[in-house]
Amino acid sequence: MNRLILAFAVAILCSASMVAQDEPQPVVLTETVQGRFGTVWESLKTAIEEFGCPKPQVIKVIEPAEEGGLYKGQYVSDYCVLAEGEDTTKATIQKYSDVPRIRGGIWVTCRVQYKINVREEEGGITKIILRAEMSGFEEFITAANHFWVSNGILERQMMETILAKVKKKQAESGN
Repeated sequence: MNRLILAFAVAILCSASMVAQDEPQPVVLTETVQGRFGTVWESLKTAIEEFGCPKPQVIKVIEPAEEGGLYKGQYVSDYCVLAEGEDTTKATIQKYSDVPRIRGGIWVTCRVQYKINVREEEGGITKIILRAEMSGFEEFITAANHFWVSNGILERQMMETILAKVKKKQAESGN
């Protein structure tokens, strides 16, 4: 009897770990750029605005405690609407992620939220860590917002835009 219980417990643990491995993992992009915090921070805000995102949910700059210290910042965008309406939403979801499985579901919105951390480091470099989360409203079955991971396209586009803005600002200032 004990062996049967032990075998059953092992089977449950193995199947639980297999399910966790099947879950898509969020894409996290990290870039280190030669440049000061202020340049990167302003480039980030310009890039987010260019993507048509509304005012941020969180915008926090942590100033250093001592003179000449290093800055940190956290930027969480509001939900940036990618598509609205039954006609275009499902195609947009398919382009940027796997469509969440809701049998008979009708998606009426698709959104993305960017979460970006910026940290100044020694030697005049700044590190950017970017994540994104997809969400949408399913109208017919659940009548609720659902959240899921993207396939990385939006994150890469945003990071490329931020880096291009940093280069442009540096060229304008002569750094």
